[in-house]
Amino acid sequence: MDRIYDTLDEIVTMIEQARGVPMSTSAMVPRDHVLDLLDELRDRLPPAVIQAKAVLDRRGEVLDAAQVEADRITSRARQEADALAARVRADAEDVQAIAVQRQAELLALGQREHERLVSEGTRLRADVIAQAQQEHDELLAQGHSERERLISESEIYRSAVSRADELGAATAAEADVMRREVDSYVDAKLADFEAMLSHLLRSVEHGRANVGARRPAGPGRPAAAPE
Repeated sequence: MDRIYDTLDEIVTMIEQARGVPMSTSAMVPRDHVLDLLDELRDRLPPAVIQAKAVLDRRGEVLDAAQVEADRITSRARQEADALAARVRADAEDVQAIAVQRQAELLALGQREHERLVSEGTRLRADVIAQAQQEHDELLAQGHSERERLISESEIYRSAVSRADELGAATAAEADVMRREVDSYVDAKLADFEAMLSHLLRSVEHGRANVGARRPAGPGRPAAAPE
């Protein structure tokens, strides 16, 4: 590297000390000697400088190749992004379809449960009323039988009549209480089922809202606002 600088200094000194041409800024230098020095200088250039020159000579080719590679990478990235967006849309549609199907199943299940509870409550109420009526009839029959048996005995007769009337009133009151209890039981069961259905519907609506919030915005369609 020092020899390169020495050669350059020698060329500069030669030009500075060269005899000038009259009426001109030119100078007379020994051509052959200068060419020898330049050849020596070129031969002593470091490989890195030679490689840099080769790179500069191929700059256009390298830039064109880089542009082609950049275009290829950009195109591939765009294709992969489009494919990913399509998969996301398909997954979102599948999730929405599953949610709608699940909602329909839950509604059908709720309807069947509602009908079962109503039927069970109606049957239970009818059974209780029938049993109460049967007991009432039996007690009345027993009271009438007792009354007829004691009809010839005035004091016993009056006691029997009073007892029969009391039994009839008690049975009627008991049947009325049982009817109210059955009505309260059925109403409570239906209220519980109504609350369960409301909770299920809120859960389904919340799930659908979450699916809509995750759905990516398509062309011409704004993205759903998150809850």
